[in-house]
Amino acid sequence: MMTSAVRSRGREMSLRYATVADLPVCAAIINDYIDATEWLPRTIDHAAVEALFVPALLETRTLFVAAEDGEILGYLSMSNDGFVPALYLRPDARGKGVGKMLLDAAKAAHPEGLELTVFERNTQALRFYEREGFQEDFTRRDTATEEGIPTLWMRWPGEAA
Repeated sequence: MMTSAVRSRGREMSLRYATVADLPVCAAIINDYIDATEWLPRTIDHAAVEALFVPALLETRTLFVAAEDGEILGYLSMSNDGFVPALYLRPDARGKGVGKMLLDAAKAAHPEGLELTVFERNTQALRFYEREGFQEDFTRRDTATEEGIPTLWMRWPGEAA
């Protein structure tokens, strides 16, 4: 089992693979994000989000969690082909290096490149991904999302680039 610790601003954060016990916390993080984001309509109720976080998810995706003092601050979900469908943080974890730590783990696990989508209105995430070497794929865009918000495709070209 991969576990690493990073000191950031005097705090020690750990990074590890998610376990079944972590799944309800990951579901709560995304539910809280949806509830707190004015521009993001809720198209799926809390229970339906929770139902997505079943043990079988850990068999089809790599999930990394970042924690501090045993409390999960955020998570990243990645498919075997390097697609990152989710990187979500608790509000109090933003701007503290947690997202970078999770994204660095995904880059190390899939050094040939990563892809992800980001809501066009999520300007903070867009800036973050650009800082981390992701570039918008202008040939791909999803304007017919369930939420009704255009989604941009972004790609990190990998270490070889």
